[in-house]
Amino acid sequence: METLQGQFLVAPPGLTEPNFHRTIVLVLQHDENGALGLVLNRPTNSEIDNIWEVMTGTSLSNEGVLYIGGPVEGPIMLLHTRPEYSEQQVMPGLYVSSRKTNLSKLVSEKALPYKVFSGYAGWAEGQLDAELQQGGWLVAPASPEDIFSMEASDPWKSLCQRLGRAVLRTATGQDQIPPNPEIN
Repeated sequence: METLQGQFLVAPPGLTEPNFHRTIVLVLQHDENGALGLVLNRPTNSEIDNIWEVMTGTSLSNEGVLYIGGPVEGPIMLLHTRPEYSEQQVMPGLYVSSRKTNLSKLVSEKALPYKVFSGYAGWAEGQLDAELQQGGWLVAPASPEDIFSMEASDPWKSLCQRLGRAVLRTATGQDQIPPNPEIN
């Protein structure tokens, strides 16, 4: 079994399930026991300082948005670039933390860049692999730069276009289709 840890799962255009319609999921873990990921493009209207006060009872003067990481309830998770506060390396240069002490250090030190998530996406043993075999997800390489620069108006569309160019390049050796291919 080849792991998808550290890669993007991109919802194909036909996926209409509300929790995953037009989503980009970063796979945090993928092994024989199942998979776990975070939806990267579902910002909420909540600021990090609001949830921080609920979690800790202390105020925080910090800017940032809370993201819905997926439909499964779970601990607050933070993606970041600081190995000294990590509980798991997702890929070189990208880490995840959920322990309150690590979250506190990262947020209070304003150790940017980071993204804060409530909830996660989870798959039981073999479930993600079955969904992939049925064409339920597109897979794309990910990098820390991709994750922290995902502030475009429609990151899902941008990533789909990037995937399309990669397929085109592989199939034709070209990066673009001429405006009217019949002329060629």
